[in-house]
Amino acid sequence: MVAFVIGYARTSVPDPNAKLDSNATTIYYRDGKNVLGSFHAQNRISVPLDQVPKNTQDAVIAAENRSFWTDRGVSPTGIARAAWNTARGQNVQGGSTITQQYVKNYYLTQEQTWTRKVKELFITLKVQRQLSKQEILQNYLNTSYFGRGAWGIETASQAYFGKHVQDLKPQESAVLASLLRAPSFYDPATDPTNRPRLEARYHYVLDGMAKLGHLSIAQAAQEPLPKIKPISKSSNNSGPGGYLVSQVRKELVKLGYSEAQIETGGLQVTTTVDAKAQRAMQDAFAKHFPTKNAKGVYAGGAAVRPGTGEVVAMYGGKDYIKRQFNDATQAKLQPGSTFKSFALAAALEDGVSLRSRFAGNSPFLLDNGDRVRNEFNRDYGRYVDLMQATRDSINTAYVDLTVNKIGPNAVYGAALRAGVPANSPGLDKHAKIALGFASVSPMDMANSYATFAAEGRRAPWHLVEKVTAPGGNVLHETKVTNKREFSKPVVRDLDYALEDVVKHGSAEEAAKGLGRPAAGKTGTHEDQTAWFVGYTPQLAASVAFYKDANGDGKKESLDNVGGMNTFFGGGYPARIWTAFMREALAGQPVLQFPPPAKLGKVVNPKPTFTPPPPQPTPTDTPTPTDTPTPTPTPTDTPTPTPTPTFTRKPPGPKPKPTETLPIPTPTSSPSPTRTKGPHRPFP
Repeated sequence: MVAFVIGYARTSVPDPNAKLDSNATTIYYRDGKNVLGSFHAQNRISVPLDQVPKNTQDAVIAAENRSFWTDRGVSPTGIARAAWNTARGQNVQGGSTITQQYVKNYYLTQEQTWTRKVKELFITLKVQRQLSKQEILQNYLNTSYFGRGAWGIETASQAYFGKHVQDLKPQESAVLASLLRAPSFYDPATDPTNRPRLEARYHYVLDGMAKLGHLSIAQAAQEPLPKIKPISKSSNNSGPGGYLVSQVRKELVKLGYSEAQIETGGLQVTTTVDAKAQRAMQDAFAKHFPTKNAKGVYAGGAAVRPGTGEVVAMYGGKDYIKRQFNDATQAKLQPGSTFKSFALAAALEDGVSLRSRFAGNSPFLLDNGDRVRNEFNRDYGRYVDLMQATRDSINTAYVDLTVNKIGPNAVYGAALRAGVPANSPGLDKHAKIALGFASVSPMDMANSYATFAAEGRRAPWHLVEKVTAPGGNVLHETKVTNKREFSKPVVRDLDYALEDVVKHGSAEEAAKGLGRPAAGKTGTHEDQTAWFVGYTPQLAASVAFYKDANGDGKKESLDNVGGMNTFFGGGYPARIWTAFMREALAGQPVLQFPPPAKLGKVVNPKPTFTPPPPQPTPTDTPTPTDTPTPTPTPTDTPTPTPTPTFTRKPPGPKPKPTETLPIPTPTSSPSPTRTKGPHRPFP
């Protein structure tokens, strides 16, 4: 008690924080020198409380501190919880009264320490005595951060609803009050997955207003979420770079930084993004994106450094201001045959040799009556080895492998260990799992293939490398950790098969200009997605296309986009991938993949032909005589059949090859020579 009295007496109310004027957070490329973007510190218009509608005041109190008008400004349980979290090294936030939040915003820094929390307590008690509740609420509304760079209720009203605060309706006030806790967690414009969270928080606020007597229970239950305006144009967020800035913000929030720290803390954030690689990715999409019949066509791309998880480059879209949906991280797309790489890894782990043969003819009948077809229903022969099955992306062979040899569980496990999230929609253990029915983001697919490029070691992907305080103190530094998921021999055989795809398979034409060894896989699904994911020893990258002309999330056919009868992974996706990789890796050593390990036993080996014994020529039966039995003439010992080795099939003419045609230039009018095949039920 004595210590409390002494501490209270010695703590004075400081001058308002200098950060309220300006103290922007700066984001840097990986060199720590070139600026990638920034978070602007202040965009604020203060208004007196009598210009703030009562419904807005009621909504904020219902959201943040329902006992505001009667409490003493301090939450003992909130202070105790903050102390406990601080002692455990966890971020301290939430659970404060409106008065405490005002003190924190207006007088103190955003550092999360026990001494700062004690100081906050004493200043809060003094402010509670010096200011009226009306003054505290007014100051709180004018200093709080609402997201979108908006500080204060007036600026927030304009940012979200395009009107002055005095014109807000109760529903709109409830939305703004809902955002106070964590704007980036609730604003649906920054992430569509925020909408259900905002709706839940919105109804919590309305329910609180009803309990406080400001709304009827019927009103609270029936009020729908009002329409929120799109994010206004800002040079800081425009173009493809805006997706990087937005993703960095999300990562900082995950690391425990508050919105106020991010906006006004003067942080210096060094990212993993390489300026040269980022320019190369943006240029590749700009130069090679299809223009003909391309309305509603979107694409995302990502590049990850193997073994570290560092995001070297990312393409989330053409302009963040026009569309805040990040096609590199938020688009969940069915990857089609790019998923076969996980089945191949699982097979190699199970001791299946690349020389093993599986069903090549179409269709392949499953026990449940489903028919699996190859593209254009093409037959490749009764059996094809895994080298050809991978090179030509033969669906029947991979389903046969899954069903009759390794099982769906093995493919599922290999995908997870490579880096596919366990919560990916459609990631189920079924017979056709290798055909890529799960929905995965381009970022996660790039990181999964980075596991192969790192000789089987997986690292979580990230963009934030280091966070530094204005004074130079390092607040956070990402420690790279990776884990062995696949053995080196398994990956060496996998590399060998996937390198053959680039040399002689479905990505051959588009990837010709890379000028260095690369491994990869094309993928399409129901004509609605088209992928290329590949890697060199230094870098893994993915490119994915889809069409959503109505903006309702429903995928549509990509056929005829770019003048191509059939839009496939070996076309525009592989072309963009190659253009990016060529520039991003320029000047780096040309590295070879290790030789194959030649693992496993051959399943369904190719039978060895043994000629039948010669038949004797018929002659007249001679008269028997007593003669000695002649010594039999020894026959030649047959030459043993040499042990087969798996080799790459050289390119040759193939009728209707799967994904091997050159890409027409965007300005060309005729369609490619490849004819339109039947509807593909499977990739």
